[in-house]
Amino acid sequence: MRNTIGKLCVIIATIVLLFSIGFFTVSLILKDNDAIEQKYRDLDVSSQMGMSTPDLARATTALLDYMRGDRVNIKVEAKINGEDVKDVFWHEKEIVHMAEVQTLWLGMEAFAKIGAAGALALLLIGFLLIERGKKRAILASGIFWGCGIFGGALAFLGIWAILDFSSFWTVFHFIIFPASLFQYLSAGATVQAMNELNWVLPADSVMVNMLLPIFPSIVLRCALAVIIEIVVAAIVAVFVGYAFRKQGKPSPVADVVVIEHDENEPVAIKGPDLVLAHQLSNAPVSKREEIRRRAESGEPEEEKPSTPVKEHLIPPLYPKEATDVPTLSSSPDGKDASPYTGEAKRDGADEPVGDDVLGAPSDDANEPVGTGTARPSEQDSAEPEAEA
Repeated sequence: MRNTIGKLCVIIATIVLLFSIGFFTVSLILKDNDAIEQKYRDLDVSSQMGMSTPDLARATTALLDYMRGDRVNIKVEAKINGEDVKDVFWHEKEIVHMAEVQTLWLGMEAFAKIGAAGALALLLIGFLLIERGKKRAILASGIFWGCGIFGGALAFLGIWAILDFSSFWTVFHFIIFPASLFQYLSAGATVQAMNELNWVLPADSVMVNMLLPIFPSIVLRCALAVIIEIVVAAIVAVFVGYAFRKQGKPSPVADVVVIEHDENEPVAIKGPDLVLAHQLSNAPVSKREEIRRRAESGEPEEEKPSTPVKEHLIPPLYPKEATDVPTLSSSPDGKDASPYTGEAKRDGADEPVGDDVLGAPSDDANEPVGTGTARPSEQDSAEPEAEA
């Protein structure tokens, strides 16, 4: 809420400040008498009015000085078509209308002065209301919005004046002179009532014929000055926003986030369930859904019965007696004896499982190591019998 109010204060302050600066800029432009005289000379208004260019510039300066309150009247002497005229602006409507313009101008000047001071104070209030860490961002956004609203309003008025100047001029004068609107409506809102208004000057008015040729150039110069003013304000907003982005740029060193918690309470760090992932990766597809369901519901897994390991599957690493060396001798009854127990193999008895895998002692394994004599083969033992 504070940020919203602060931003609104910045927007209003920007609009008022732009209006104040624009008003003082236009006032300075209207004080440039040399530029006005040069414009009269460039447009050759003297040949149309029958007045010399210095007299035209002096009469225009008198009007502007009276509007700013520097003169008490608008009486000006000049030569028109070679004749001396003591009062160039002799129409009653010219005198009354310039008095209304003077009142309006002085009011706008007072508003511009007070508004400039008030806008600076409002800008400071808005800056203080904005929370720390968001001041520059909201300040830049508020200035942008103020420039956009003020510039959009001026653009709308300019486009309206270009498309239909007559309606723009009439509505503009009704707004700045509200008494004329009531007078116009009370008279029946007719053409005759419009012609009776103070700011609708007659066709032979010197003021109208003198100011009308230079009016577009003066308005264009004032508009360009205000546009430059808005552009400068927008550049200031961009600079403020850029400074905020630069300030808010993260540093190369990562910030340490401190989480407050009870010292005696361990901090729970939840990570991936590696056991579940291992079970799912090794389980068949048909069982994965059931494993996942059990893990989510917290049900214990089904315990599978363990298969007892038979002792005869694991042969002893060494014989029971170190002196009892197993041999492949035959038993007295003609049956082969077990190489490990020395007992005769029973008929129909199964051979111990794992002998082939673990390996029963072969004939070569029973041979004493390091005797230096070779074991005679069956062929060598059969040869002496044949000779005999």
